[in-house]
Amino acid sequence: MKLYIAVLDECPDYMVPTVVAHAVLGAHVHFNCLYDDLEGMFDENPFKPYKDWFKSSFRKSVVRVNQREFNRIAALPDCYLGFESTVLDGKMCCAIPLPCSKEDRPNVLRYAQHWKPKA
Repeated sequence: MKLYIAVLDECPDYMVPTVVAHAVLGAHVHFNCLYDDLEGMFDENPFKPYKDWFKSSFRKSVVRVNQREFNRIAALPDCYLGFESTVLDGKMCCAIPLPCSKEDRPNVLRYAQHWKPKA
């Protein structure tokens, strides 16, 4: 299992660590709260992949994506979207879908490039 953190390529490199840190913390709270809210309501809690990842894997990958790819990731079920108010006029610039196995990851994540500074 791996958690993908997709950063919009318009985000300035110097702000990416802050954007990612805020988004990951927000996603953690979001996924945990939804897991707790839905516990016992379904045969399989839809947020169980997050709990499993957090307890046993904790692997992460930060990727740089363009607007088209970002939109496709943002449209994935239960994707958390993050932003930093001082970057891109507060536009959503970080997308964190639920963790997935290598076999189950969508093509948009499979072919995304790992993040590295532009310069």
